Amino acid sequence: MNSGGSESGDGPRSTPLLTGQPRPAPTGHVFPALTGRDEQTRIIEAALDGVTGTAVPRACVPAPVPPVGTSVVLRGEPGTGRTALLAVAESMARHKGLRVLRMAGSEAESELPYAALHQVLWPLLGEAAPGLLTASQRAVLERALGVRGGQSPRWGAVAEAVHCLVADAAAVRPLVLLLDDLQWADAASAAVFGRLVRRPAPLPVVVIGATRTVTAPAHTTEAGGPEPYGVRADDTLWDRTVRLGPLDEACSEALLRRLHPWLPDLARRWVLRTAGGNPLALHELPPRLRAAAQDHPAFLVDPEEAELLQFHDELPLGDRLGGLYAPRLRMLSDEARRLLLVIALAGRSARRVSFLRGVAAHESVAGARAAAVWNEVAGSGLARADEARDAVVLHHPLVRGGLVHLASPAQRRTAHRVLADALPAGSRPHLMHRAAATIGTDDELAALLAREAQDMAAGGSDAEAAGVMARAASLSSQATDRATRLVSGALMAARGGRVRLAAELRTRAESEARPATPGPPPSYAFVVAYTRLLLDGDPVPAAELLPAAMDLLASPAGRTYRAGLLGPSLLLLMIVAVHTADERAWAAVERHAPGVSEEAALCLRAWTGREATAHGDGLFGPQARPTAHGVAPRESAASWLLLWTAAAVDQVGEYGATVKPLVRRSAFSAPAFVDGLRAHDHFLHGRWDEALEESRRGARESAAYGYAFHETLFALHEAQVLAARGDRDALAAREAVFAPRAREQRLRAVAERWDWLRVQCALAHGRVDEAWHHAAVLVPGGTLARRTPWLHLSLVDWTQAAVGSGRGTLARRQLRAVRAAGIAHRSPHHSFLVTVAEALAADDEEREARYAAVYAHGGADRWPFPLARARLAHGRRLRQLGPHGLAASHLRAALTAFTGLGATPWATQAARELEGLDPEGLTSEGREGVSRGNGPQSSLTAQELRIAGLAAEGLSNRQIGDRLGLSPRTIGAYLYKLFPKLGITTRAALARALDEISRHG
Repeated sequence: MNSGGSESGDGPRSTPLLTGQPRPAPTGHVFPALTGRDEQTRIIEAALDGVTGTAVPRACVPAPVPPVGTSVVLRGEPGTGRTALLAVAESMARHKGLRVLRMAGSEAESELPYAALHQVLWPLLGEAAPGLLTASQRAVLERALGVRGGQSPRWGAVAEAVHCLVADAAAVRPLVLLLDDLQWADAASAAVFGRLVRRPAPLPVVVIGATRTVTAPAHTTEAGGPEPYGVRADDTLWDRTVRLGPLDEACSEALLRRLHPWLPDLARRWVLRTAGGNPLALHELPPRLRAAAQDHPAFLVDPEEAELLQFHDELPLGDRLGGLYAPRLRMLSDEARRLLLVIALAGRSARRVSFLRGVAAHESVAGARAAAVWNEVAGSGLARADEARDAVVLHHPLVRGGLVHLASPAQRRTAHRVLADALPAGSRPHLMHRAAATIGTDDELAALLAREAQDMAAGGSDAEAAGVMARAASLSSQATDRATRLVSGALMAARGGRVRLAAELRTRAESEARPATPGPPPSYAFVVAYTRLLLDGDPVPAAELLPAAMDLLASPAGRTYRAGLLGPSLLLLMIVAVHTADERAWAAVERHAPGVSEEAALCLRAWTGREATAHGDGLFGPQARPTAHGVAPRESAASWLLLWTAAAVDQVGEYGATVKPLVRRSAFSAPAFVDGLRAHDHFLHGRWDEALEESRRGARESAAYGYAFHETLFALHEAQVLAARGDRDALAAREAVFAPRAREQRLRAVAERWDWLRVQCALAHGRVDEAWHHAAVLVPGGTLARRTPWLHLSLVDWTQAAVGSGRGTLARRQLRAVRAAGIAHRSPHHSFLVTVAEALAADDEEREARYAAVYAHGGADRWPFPLARARLAHGRRLRQLGPHGLAASHLRAALTAFTGLGATPWATQAARELEGLDPEGLTSEGREGVSRGNGPQSSLTAQELRIAGLAAEGLSNRQIGDRLGLSPRTIGAYLYKLFPKLGITTRAALARALDEISRHG
């Protein structure tokens, strides 16, 4: 018998469902909280207050409130949180100074007399005062608990002895008995517990039981006649019954987002639908889904639109969730279980009363007993017939998953065969059930399935079609057919975002075709290029295979595959070309892009700068902007090309409306690609905390999923922020890992960006010579490289390093070449960066006009970092020329911007320049910028003071935002305004500044 852990020790057993916001007690102690279970928690707390005398405030009565014992039973379906509520009860009881004894019923011990009672009483037996129990009572208890040999005693005698023992212990310290899984308590123990439940009031004892909402059949005990099963089935025996239903939609959504914030939208909808408000399922389904396959169709297919998961891609419930309804199923006849399995596998469209009544008469299901079996199923509560709607409704979504999980492969095949025989021949459901029922090969069925998969893919259901085509390959008897269908399935999987499945099917195809190469060649080339790039970070297969594949696709011989492959192949090759600068890739892109589509031609111009125009929107004008509406599955290649065009001209943030349709039917690979573009866009627009958060999360998830290419790019996006903030140690740590990896992966443009970030970090700390040492290597002789897609991002750094090291003439010559190359015309951001660089390099004669052009540039405030650097350089030069009010103005603006961005070394440079000014020789405007001022508290609002105080305590922007209900970005904006008011440049100085305010307040 299980005698361990019956009395509370260090704390309640851990439970994954304790995920609500912690609930403070009146004394400040924090209790765990359960989402959607506030009312049930209050009932439990009230019961505990009854034995601690705190149910009524003591000031309201002349004497302490006498303790009043009570009993509460928690009834609910499996997984609804009964055990979690008992954990909350235990935490509360321990805090209130109550003694806790607990029991957990076990199905394995349910036939062993007094096994459950043993768990509760064992700690008390040795504490009984001398003479408390008569000799016969002690003998009865010792025989019941197995301490003394002899026949198991009758439960009535045991109950009397237990009552004495409990009353004695409760007189010393109020008791709380927590009886979990009462449905598995042995009959004798249940009878004794029933006596305690009926007699708690005179004693300071609270009995809280938890049991499933299942009425078990009454049976007799070995120890004394009929067992009063009411402790588990009869609510009238308990003082209070608490029923735990499923969580409502809002609570389910809140719990799921709190537990698994990483879950994509479609997968979240699948989990919510499958869990049906069951807290245990909401906790356990997502990690099982993630572990089973990142590109499982549940991540890709709308649950309202798909029925095919049941055939090839079951949601992985695991033994715990899959067995929730096993006890009920074991109580049914074999025929009833077979009928329920057929109902579960039928799918929504076939789950009709009229249809399934006929299926029940099939000899493989119930045969002549069909009517009786139908009634048995209805009586089980696991399914019901809605005659008005002609629908059979399962009791809970997990019933279906449990039935499939518990059935053997042979039982599932039989059920599929029954359904295939009953459905119209040739229909999609008929084919799917027939395929699921077939063992071995069947070329006729394989051909039918292959055509069905092609039709599904043509309708945009690539994610589901991949599984169907893979099944068609398995049913094919010829190796060549298997290889061809596996390649087709891999292509569908790749287009549908199932990269892992695509790689798996590609490998199987290669094995089937060996020693030859599997075909069709364009499909195979795309699958190899796509999977190797994303999973291995290897762009070489794309550069080697896709140019020839695109030549074939563009020829008459490739007409069959052109529609579904030419656009995706071009996009993939263009991404590889940008990141690698591989001339083979660029040559193929330049050869084919103009003839693929207008979007492809525009994308090529954006990345190469050819035929750039000078209109205000840059090359990517309003007429080319993608929309969020009407993006059909077969239009997705064009939409991705437009998004990649937006990335070329640094306007991803302006086209967020296109993102949702693009990633809706894609697994991690597509959202990760978009998230990487967003992280970069956050950085460009000064949202550095968001950029860091997005980048670090993306890098973690990419590493977990095994997407090497995305992990490399997310690391680079993170490094941009680290370099701009001058975080040398963090940058060096990331560079040591990812810069060599980028070189090994032949991602030349990515590797060069790492080198440029080293330049920028050196500039942040004023190390101009060190910066030029690195920059000179990257641009030897000041010559522009032909394939440098991110040249504009390094232009300000190169110019500052050149000018700061005495190479102003070289910088101006380089910038004239940049201007002549049309780089400034590619986008507003390109134009602004070129304008800033020209101001930094300007000679004395042109300097003021050049800086005026920077400040007058349309939308300059959208890019706060380069704007602040321009103001710092301008203010520094004005200060060097002598006292000048505008110097203080520019330096103060730079200081404010750098402080808000968290760019501490840059802020330090601005602060030093301000300190170098002579306050006596300044204009009033300049003096205001330099002076620390008196009484800064007079200009601070209450909210600003609150935020400053929290920041001084060391809280991050996100933590402050969580406290005040604001976003991290809003907190950053407040601090952006706060620092100049307080006359400080770093968060570390906040505490001192606030102390000064306090002393002068």
